[in-house]
Amino acid sequence: MTEAAALARSTTLRLHYLTGLIVLVFVAQHLLVHLFALAGSDAHNAALKLVQLGYRNPVVEPLLVLALLFQIGLGLRLAFRRLREPGKSGWAKWQIASGFYLALFLFNHTTAALMTRFVGHLDTNFWWASGPLHHPKMQAVFYPYYGLAVMAVAVHIGAFAHFRGNKLWARIAPVAGALLVLAYWASFGGWLYPVAMKPEYRAYYDWLLAGIGMG
Repeated sequence: MTEAAALARSTTLRLHYLTGLIVLVFVAQHLLVHLFALAGSDAHNAALKLVQLGYRNPVVEPLLVLALLFQIGLGLRLAFRRLREPGKSGWAKWQIASGFYLALFLFNHTTAALMTRFVGHLDTNFWWASGPLHHPKMQAVFYPYYGLAVMAVAVHIGAFAHFRGNKLWARIAPVAGALLVLAYWASFGGWLYPVAMKPEYRAYYDWLLAGIGMG
């Protein structure tokens, strides 16, 4: 590797780390807020409204979306570069795989949330998140789709901890991720209390499915 290439790689890694901290704060509070769904839809929506005061405004929200896109771009660049490196460890492979899935999920989820608000004119609340887990044509896809997203976050954090020499957190992170997945499935999926799709959200998801020929 030339000196210029090494410098470019080092710069990309630093930017990925700094942008990642911003994204991690947002993702972490998002995951924590979703735990309020264990207490019911009203508790979840109230907690979500509270944290949205910090980012859902004309100044912070566009910057957050840009940070997400920037992080996705940097992450993909690093992942493709790592793919070409020989002799990768197991953690390196898991880091690359989780990074690819996170890039896909963050782009899709952000796009879906903005489309729901500005095209569907619906709030991205408990009923938006739980809807696909109850729609007969979506639940088979969205149970693993949501679950793998949470596990990708946990594995990516675990890989970061591993390469920083923190073996304990490298082991804890995936286990914590699996517990979070079960908590989200149980609450949003209606395992703990009855959950029925709101008619306006059912109509919106039916409209989306019809648009891709699955109506």
